[in-house]
Amino acid sequence: MTQVIEDRSYGIDQASYQSTNIAEYSGAKFTIVKTTEGLDYQNPKARAQIASAKNAGVPVGGYHYARFSADSNLAIQEGNYAVENAKSMGIPVGSIYACDWESGSGNHVDRGADASANAILAFMDTVAKAGYKPLLYSGKALLENNIDTKRITDKYGDCLWVAYYKVEGRQDTADFNWFPTMDHVAIWQFADNWKGMGIDGNIAVKKLTFNTEEPKATTEPIKTSTQEKSWTDVQGMTWHEEHGTFITGGAINLRWGASTESMLITTLPAGSVVKYNAWARDSAGRVWLQQPRGSNHYGYLVGRVGNDAWGTFK
Repeated sequence: MTQVIEDRSYGIDQASYQSTNIAEYSGAKFTIVKTTEGLDYQNPKARAQIASAKNAGVPVGGYHYARFSADSNLAIQEGNYAVENAKSMGIPVGSIYACDWESGSGNHVDRGADASANAILAFMDTVAKAGYKPLLYSGKALLENNIDTKRITDKYGDCLWVAYYKVEGRQDTADFNWFPTMDHVAIWQFADNWKGMGIDGNIAVKKLTFNTEEPKATTEPIKTSTQEKSWTDVQGMTWHEEHGTFITGGAINLRWGASTESMLITTLPAGSVVKYNAWARDSAGRVWLQQPRGSNHYGYLVGRVGNDAWGTFK
């Protein structure tokens, strides 16, 4: 069942420092709850906040605080982590789910507008594939200067959730004579202290559609020998399923993505034993190995350059 929120309706967003009782936020017609951050944080109040909204008949969506900067491979991993937790916490599939991309908590916003857009799209694509309606949350300045936002709105239309405050402190109403001054805004976060309630104030600029049904459990299809066991990622690299063991011949960097620009997990010393489940060759001739790390997370390392193996394959 879907529920439509009319434009000019007020709403809130909640994180761990807000109440779990939606009744404390009088006038909120919708809420967007922080579920996760990076690859290792879950909002401890999310389940209670989501349940409270549902019990009160208030439509609820979710958001994930990004730490992937401009790393598309890491963005996919964060997207999978976000989706997995959003479903388990009770965000109905079909509802709004946003990527919160801003400066802080290890998220770097100075890696180039094009690369940043690539990574954000990789996250949003992962969310959309899982059945949610992806939004991008960020400040007006970052959207205008640090992201190729047009590429994102060309694909997802009115998908922007923009933070832009006329004044700091308490605001009770949104001044539409002041903002929006940009296209494709779905939600405007106009206040950081709405009506003195100590919570962000948001207003729907466009009609919003939420799903109010519980997410249904899904079962992964069983692979057979006739199914394709290769795939192409967002970087254009073709991956091939292969289960094996690689023993490093020297110190090798283990990263969150299959790129020398991806964030470093650790440097593996010589003699490290790595179990991998897939490989891909990049444009420079490096053969990357994908290491499963649990909870749908993966690490990546170079096992070969050209015909020169950097260790022993077993």
